[in-house]
Amino acid sequence: MLRYAIGLVALLTIFSSCESDFKLTGEYEEKPLIYGLLDPLDNPNVGGAGHLFRIQKAFLGEESAFVMALEPDSSYFKYEDLFVELIEYNGSAESNRWKLDTVMISTKDTGNPDDDVIDFFGPMQRLYKTKTTPGSEQVNINADRDYEITLKKKPIGMTTAMTIANMDTVTPIADSKISIVDVSTLQFAKPQQNSNTSQRITLVNTSREYINYILNFSTADRGKQYEVWLRFYYREIIAGVETVKSIQWLVKTVSVGTETIVQVPILSENFFSRIGSVVAEEAGVVRKIGRQDGIAGDPNPLDGHSQDLDIEVRIAGEELFSYIDINNPSNSTVLQDKPVYTNINNGLGVFSSRTKMELVSRVYLSNETQLEIVDGQYTKGRGFVIDPN
Repeated sequence: MLRYAIGLVALLTIFSSCESDFKLTGEYEEKPLIYGLLDPLDNPNVGGAGHLFRIQKAFLGEESAFVMALEPDSSYFKYEDLFVELIEYNGSAESNRWKLDTVMISTKDTGNPDDDVIDFFGPMQRLYKTKTTPGSEQVNINADRDYEITLKKKPIGMTTAMTIANMDTVTPIADSKISIVDVSTLQFAKPQQNSNTSQRITLVNTSREYINYILNFSTADRGKQYEVWLRFYYREIIAGVETVKSIQWLVKTVSVGTETIVQVPILSENFFSRIGSVVAEEAGVVRKIGRQDGIAGDPNPLDGHSQDLDIEVRIAGEELFSYIDINNPSNSTVLQDKPVYTNINNGLGVFSSRTKMELVSRVYLSNETQLEIVDGQYTKGRGFVIDPN
């Protein structure tokens, strides 16, 4: 203990004797930050709005970080000096490349809206976006290609506009390369995918006992994490006016290793309690189960069954899964230093792929399941009725 005390005094003496030379902040090193998720559903050729990327830099200074975070210049590169490219590869060969444009959005959160404190600059924020303007070369992401994002700084003395040709030999200050989740390889086995007949789901048997339904589908190539979402439809009738409504919730999140099949149970009792917790008892309100028969895109119209459920699977690539997994709250009571995940070379952030798939086959609930919604313990009194049409 005495040796420790003497050492502490010596350390404090050293700090006080060279106080004018000691800097807590150290030398500033510019560190790029890149966040971007490629999704083929954002492609212009399928009606998407294009792909967005958040590109900023870490900042360092003598002031409080909370003060510096309010200044956009602390977080932005000078856009006139930054050259951002998205490069497409077919195997090892480059097949295309695009220069990204800047775009301003006005919906950025500045912090917790309930505490009346501005934590970050906003609401305007500069992002980078792939081209979607008619007449320009639009960027459409293909699941069978790889993609690389690169950041380059304009060389000192360059007076011409930065083009792909004159920036080709410049070394990137940060880059990252990924593969794309191929949603076309995900196939539902239960319910069946692309079926021409209606798919029935039973959550209550003929004895009115709860039974679980097991969803079953194959994994998508390069898909690492799967969120299974369920949407229940009903039509609410108030004073003769009918309105289609729905309740959506996350059923389960599944991460896979070498598995090729995913099985997710729809827990029957949870299904009914979820509906009962969302839909309130209201006098004079009638709620017909499902959407109407013969809706647009119905594979088997006018067969007496409505569309009761939508099943959607949201898929994350390897890098996005790793980022989420590391940043998830720990169940341990021990305070732990979490590692910082990044797949950006010479930078921080995450560049990955995500997409989603909705089961296109029409899904309806069995008669026993609908009866449970009408007068079961969790949903009785909510005005639900079985549509006789």
